[in-house]
Amino acid sequence: MSDRICQRLKALNLRSSNLIKATGASRGTVSQWVNGGTEPSAKYLSKLANVLGVTERWLTEGGLVEESSGNSHPGPDIRRRVPLLSSVQAGNWKEMVEGNLDEVTEWIETTAKVSPYAFSLRVTGDSMSSPPGSGLSLPDGSLVIVDPDIEPVSGKIVVARLNGSSESTIKKLVVDGPNMYLMPLNPAYRPIPIDASCEIVGVCVRLEMNLP
Repeated sequence: MSDRICQRLKALNLRSSNLIKATGASRGTVSQWVNGGTEPSAKYLSKLANVLGVTERWLTEGGLVEESSGNSHPGPDIRRRVPLLSSVQAGNWKEMVEGNLDEVTEWIETTAKVSPYAFSLRVTGDSMSSPPGSGLSLPDGSLVIVDPDIEPVSGKIVVARLNGSSESTIKKLVVDGPNMYLMPLNPAYRPIPIDASCEIVGVCVRLEMNLP
């Protein structure tokens, strides 16, 4: 990625100081990006693409230059890319996002308005498949777009990691007085009582799925 960053710096007559100001990253971090020591983590990718006037996809994958739209200043992409994580990676997303994203092998495009920390996760199993006519249903194999920056409140579909587990799970958060539960949409499954030791990784903001 460093060669593409340098290419855009030269094309736009920008300096490393411009990247520092636009992204909020430290001088040492930006130096690593430019010199190829490390690649930008997820929290910097959107701002970096904006200041360089390109799409996040081109920045991470290369190919023909994909410039972002705008007459004078590059604006945000209408479509943005978020990493597709495994249930284990999602449970450790805080650690991953601060480092590099070498473990990410697939990216998903979405039009959802989400933070730079957003990711996607595939639904597995039928615990979130509600009966026909019952409203919201998350079928096995569908994708959810998850934003860790949204406050988890009762009634939201969340990604959570139970205490002692390395994997995350997708469930509906229900708060009933002092009691909290992770509620499956499928009535064949029991609610899971939780407490403060349960980590809410993020809130699901969109369902993406292909029709059969």
